[in-house]
Amino acid sequence: MEIQNQSSKTMDIKSSNTQEKTRIANVWTPGDYQSVSTMLLQISSHLVKLLNIQPGESVLDVACGNGNTAITAQRCGANVTGIDITFELLNLAREEERIAQISGIDWREGDTQALPFEDESFDVVLSTFGHMFAIDPDLTTKELIRVTKKGGRIGFATWPPELAIGSIFKVIRKHMPVNSNAPPSPMLWGDPDVVTDRLSGVRELSFERGTTIFPILSSNHYWKFMSTKYGPLIKAIEVLNSISDVREPESLRTDFIKTIDPYIIDNGLRLGYLLTVAIK
Repeated sequence: MEIQNQSSKTMDIKSSNTQEKTRIANVWTPGDYQSVSTMLLQISSHLVKLLNIQPGESVLDVACGNGNTAITAQRCGANVTGIDITFELLNLAREEERIAQISGIDWREGDTQALPFEDESFDVVLSTFGHMFAIDPDLTTKELIRVTKKGGRIGFATWPPELAIGSIFKVIRKHMPVNSNAPPSPMLWGDPDVVTDRLSGVRELSFERGTTIFPILSSNHYWKFMSTKYGPLIKAIEVLNSISDVREPESLRTDFIKTIDPYIIDNGLRLGYLLTVAIK
């Protein structure tokens, strides 16, 4: 009986994890992520340059989205694999690769927390605002390190919690229903102290900050852009519409605009980000 009970518990856990992974994948389906990802193009270039990717190196782009960073790395002459949990984003990545008139990137559907690769498979493992959304940060960290070769580099771009995007996520969380089982905030990956603790097993660790500017006329223009094109915000609004009256989504919009307004200067939204580079 104990064996049966344990087996049942294991199946329940696996089922719960599968459901959560499906939920995460579905969050990124609505909207127009290709348009949103234009905000990140220069950050992809910054990360690839910082990692000093060389011709012939094996590179894994984790949670690759529509492939901006993978394509940027491939232009360096690297052998690139891109993996993402959302099938629709991988289709966008293939289209972006075609438009860029390059070929040879290996696009894979898969989970950041269970990367389908042997130990020490890649010279460089990177992620641009992707791995940070995985459910379990400890498991994610182990996987990033596991598939990196000894002496290889791990690099990722994340949003600091105290700056523009981090502040927006705080606003969204404030308006959402309380979830006692919610995973840690993905914005914690933008805190150097947290990252230092999570990557305590690596040989070297360094950080570099940057700011990219997204052309936008006003904070309300940015709300309209994000609320119709960015999957997580679209889903959040759907949830609020389903459980509350019209005042709650409107309150979210008001707080969103108030929060982002100080970061818009001369028709440009200042988006501060953090780059992390680790040597295994």
